[in-house]
Amino acid sequence: MAGRPRFDKSQIEAYFTRIALPDHERKYSVSDLSDDEQLRFLQLLQRHHLVTVPFENLTLHYSWHRVVDVNPPHLFDKIVAERQGAGAGAGRGRGGYCMEVNSLLHTLLLSLGFRVFMAGARVYRAPTASYGGFSHCVNIIRIGDGARYMVDVGFGANGPTVPLPLDVGRQHTQIAPADMRLVREPIPQNADQECKLWIYQQRINARASWEPMYCFVDFEFILEDIRGMNLSPWKSPTSLFTQRVIVTRFTIKGEIEVEGAQNPRVKALELQDEFDGTLILDNNKLKWRRDGETVLEKQLESEEERIAALKKYFDIHLSHQDVEAIRGTCTQIKSQ
Repeated sequence: MAGRPRFDKSQIEAYFTRIALPDHERKYSVSDLSDDEQLRFLQLLQRHHLVTVPFENLTLHYSWHRVVDVNPPHLFDKIVAERQGAGAGAGRGRGGYCMEVNSLLHTLLLSLGFRVFMAGARVYRAPTASYGGFSHCVNIIRIGDGARYMVDVGFGANGPTVPLPLDVGRQHTQIAPADMRLVREPIPQNADQECKLWIYQQRINARASWEPMYCFVDFEFILEDIRGMNLSPWKSPTSLFTQRVIVTRFTIKGEIEVEGAQNPRVKALELQDEFDGTLILDNNKLKWRRDGETVLEKQLESEEERIAALKKYFDIHLSHQDVEAIRGTCTQIKSQ
């Protein structure tokens, strides 16, 4: 455990504020909690994080430096501290992609006393029915004598919405009517087909077939591994993140879209509020799916419209410097 970064109590408090966790739900150590209480708290943290911290790659498009730093102190500054209104720094309301948000959550869970480690994952490529190299990561948490759970807050709209027990074939609701599960199988590229990996699968409804999303190992990746893996989504010319502006977040039933309203999000999240959909910004297209149906679909015709959508639907406020950084690049929306 030497050298593993931790957050102090003030930083934990700031994180809780960032994810709109009610005061009466805040706990600063899980050491005195029962197994059931630890699992409930873990689920609560994941739920609040998914609704309030967007999955996004804006640093690769709306910044002058294009540097994605996965070191925990930087992630805290980017995602948590700047959201607290400290100065006029850019990035308020920001999130990040998998290496960022899962690393931030990992540090928080360690700081709270959870037994947790990060593990590498390979994303499934449907067109070739194969897996890519390690380019994703998840958290694995041990609760009690042997129960282990996978938590992922960095896979966008298709990601898991509850801590998934490492239990073969057990089905869970993702966002109704979609389901999710874990299976343990070899992957097509394995030379040794006796070597099995955990595979996260999803289906859009009970009549659909199960589709793999990614596979992951169940041994620890250290911070140096995460830094190395981060080079793929950050630097690779074939990376989806370098070619498209992507922002997603989960929504809950209490959110109402009102024409002309500044933001559809509710101010306080309650545990009983269920996930009902996802907001997705993909380049110049904005879509809101709720309960399996598309309730909002909009083509963004200019950079001004995209910046406005980031503010309204994701509560992301970019600085003038960052807004200007996309000018002249291939992902800029060029007004007709």
